Amino acid sequence: MSETTTPAPELDGVVEAAMTRWGVPGLTLGILRDGEAETRAYGVASLESGYPLRPDSLFQIGSISKVYTATLVMTFVEEGVLDLDTPVSTYLPDLVLADASARDAITVRHLLAHTSGLEGDRFTDYGMGDDALTRAIAEFHTLRQITPPGETWAYCNSGFYLTGAIIERLTGKPFEAVMRERVFEPLGLTRSFFFAHEAITYPVAVGHSPVQPGEPAHEVARRYPLPRCVNAAGGIISDVGDLLRFAAFHLGDGTVDGKRVLSPESLAAMREPQAEAGSFAEAYGLAWALHAYDGGWVVGHGGTTGGFQAQLRLVPGRGFAVAVLTNSSQGAAAYSEIIDWVLEHECGLRPVRPEPVSLSADELAWFAGRYHRPDVDITISVDGDRLRADVVTRSQLTGKETTLPPLTLIPIGERRFLIADTHVRGETVEFLEGPDGAPRFLRFHGRLADWQGR
Repeated sequence: MSETTTPAPELDGVVEAAMTRWGVPGLTLGILRDGEAETRAYGVASLESGYPLRPDSLFQIGSISKVYTATLVMTFVEEGVLDLDTPVSTYLPDLVLADASARDAITVRHLLAHTSGLEGDRFTDYGMGDDALTRAIAEFHTLRQITPPGETWAYCNSGFYLTGAIIERLTGKPFEAVMRERVFEPLGLTRSFFFAHEAITYPVAVGHSPVQPGEPAHEVARRYPLPRCVNAAGGIISDVGDLLRFAAFHLGDGTVDGKRVLSPESLAAMREPQAEAGSFAEAYGLAWALHAYDGGWVVGHGGTTGGFQAQLRLVPGRGFAVAVLTNSSQGAAAYSEIIDWVLEHECGLRPVRPEPVSLSADELAWFAGRYHRPDVDITISVDGDRLRADVVTRSQLTGKETTLPPLTLIPIGERRFLIADTHVRGETVEFLEGPDGAPRFLRFHGRLADWQGR
């Protein structure tokens, strides 16, 4: 795959304006057009060093790693040693979950499609040893079974921990070693890593967080590595060029340099909708998020870690992909503007934007109340013809509590709202009704928060 660096002043202006608006210290951008890759770098790797980013600078790509994990799983599916619809307990017979019936019902497909119903965010650090994932899974009996398997889509990192554990059990090797043997090396991903001590010998970006949420001023995010047990869910460190190579593989026929890695049928199966994905995307496949554009589906995935946000989008059938890596925890606000511009100007695609609807005062009052999950508290109140969300988050990694700027929620459906402002504008939230007619959950950032009452 060759690389070009054709000047595009208009694109540069879009990128630089978005970075300024959201205070993003630096980002790299990659565009793939029919096998030709263009990579660009903007800004600095660190506000403290001032060192300029290069197109091949390494970033944490966060949950884009889930697509790599699903790709790895499909290599075992094709060999006949793993079946997507077999219960996880078949591969992990010593697994103990809080709900015994769920333990025997959750399948590998549920894990990859975020429909297991398990509590999804547990970032306890079990060390950097090869036993980190085994130790994490040994405590999964403390995870709540929020909904029955297959019933409700909810973003679930812990499901990918289980996926990684299955890979380790099948091979007797650490997950990271299997990923390198079966995905990184066959695809030629020479600048993709899991560990900070590997990345540090290359040009590397550090993460940044805003001094005040929603404001441009940033500071270095001091914690760099994720716990090792997270690797199957979000641990890859890579550059934008390797992301485009990965995208080219998924847009191709499953071969690299004439060698078969996956069949075209397996690649297509990963993009097949498995469930409606609520506030996260229109649908979700096997680790791919499916986004509705006026010209058809665009598949992709984002990633968020401490001080980094990233996004990869592919246009199947057109040989086109765009990737953006940012070293800011507000980078999603910037990359959303950039990617929308690129897809419109390069492919004529615009995201489908739902129109606002009117809800009565009584209908709006139904949503009001307090919602909770372990890492966030959300208070919903009525504000004229819309809702207001006051959000307090707690990082499981650092313990830091953050009060976000109030969010304005505009109704776009009977139970669905669009966030109209701040750095998370454009995201949607959903309210799920319980059997008693009261709210049951608020789905925010793809996760379910329980209704606590008014």
